[in-house]
Amino acid sequence: MAKSSEPRAKLTTWSEEAGAGLQREEGQTLLEYALIIGFIGMGSIVFMWALGPAIGGAFQVVTDRLVGISF
Repeated sequence: MAKSSEPRAKLTTWSEEAGAGLQREEGQTLLEYALIIGFIGMGSIVFMWALGPAIGGAFQVVTDRLVGISF
């Protein structure tokens, strides 16, 4: 009977190791997503900072044109 319990022990050990590897991979994926979101956020801030005056100028042109229109 000792031999019949041995394969179960090996199967349990293999499944535990596979599960541990999966958990580490999920942690890496979460970190990668966090880094991507961080880079997108920083890029957005730089983009808005660089184009802010141009966008503000475009809104000012529209505002100036709307002020001249009487309803």
